[in-house]
Amino acid sequence: MREAKFRGVRRSPQHGPQRLTPGQRPGSGMGSALRMIVPSTDTAPRCSVVIPTYNRAHSVGDAIASVLRQTMADLECIVVDDGSTDSTPALLASIKDQRLRAILGRHAGVAAARNLGVAHARAPLVAFLDSDDLWRPHKLTHEIAFLDRHPELDAVFSDLEKEDGGRVYPSFMRETAVFSGLLGEREYRDGVALSRREVFLVLLEEVPIKPSALTLRRDAFDKAGRFDETWSSSEDWEFLLRFARAHRFGYLDLPLAVLRVGDDSLHRTDQARGDTAMIRLLLRERRLLNGDREARAAVQRGLVTRVKHFGWHHGDAGRRRAAAAVFLRGFVLTLSPGLLVRAFAVLLGLTRVAP
Repeated sequence: MREAKFRGVRRSPQHGPQRLTPGQRPGSGMGSALRMIVPSTDTAPRCSVVIPTYNRAHSVGDAIASVLRQTMADLECIVVDDGSTDSTPALLASIKDQRLRAILGRHAGVAAARNLGVAHARAPLVAFLDSDDLWRPHKLTHEIAFLDRHPELDAVFSDLEKEDGGRVYPSFMRETAVFSGLLGEREYRDGVALSRREVFLVLLEEVPIKPSALTLRRDAFDKAGRFDETWSSSEDWEFLLRFARAHRFGYLDLPLAVLRVGDDSLHRTDQARGDTAMIRLLLRERRLLNGDREARAAVQRGLVTRVKHFGWHHGDAGRRRAAAAVFLRGFVLTLSPGLLVRAFAVLLGLTRVAP
């Protein structure tokens, strides 16, 4: 399989034993109240699946079922309950499958929950699934076969189907602004190996790689470092940027997961916190990019885009002053003339805030 030679084209959206990271104990980041429901097994599986969950008894059962129905059945499913106060613990206890391992801990956030799950993983491959998403039955079969064919790669991610507010988008990747441009009109159903540079530049503008569509080698995860538990939002993007600096991804052009945007998704409940975290992350990356003009141009585009989305969020809610303040702050950070024009246009009531 030849390696893709992407050039950053931009396009408007179309529709065995427990292993720990050095110095890490199983309960770190999750508090001392830790209880496990663990089946007895001596054989390490091929893949460990980590599902973090918090108060999602209404959806985590479906997520677990989609894992246990995988055609690649040599797996363990590790569900980390991040201190749920609903019926999640009872639901986990009711599932009678020896491949399920449930860890019950104190509420510490999704990054800590994922880290705790990986700390208990026994397989050489680790896959993630958010507790409101689903997998197609052949997901692990396709991804593991791809990694077997490409020992030079450290991770693989796939396309997703997106469900949002009653609308279904068959291809999440074709809805992205940057990665869809790299794919162009071609399909890579057998997969394509991407260079570190290609993926890193994309990640400076957007995050097309979703945890529910990602499988990686455990040793690469350990080398890159765990999810940073100080990030309460955008922790996946922060990890992917670190991972992409030294590790390679492959991509499968198949919708092997279903991304479900529900009422309890951060996009719905606290978009301001999410947008603020994204901008802070990109500012950090910009500080690390001294002398790399191509990467700095990419992060500049990413910052302008995130500022626009943040401003539109306030504008859609009728908060024109807040929207103008976001645009002005964005201009100070990026010196983008378009953001300055938007700020004054919003204040003067000359235009709608949203595009």
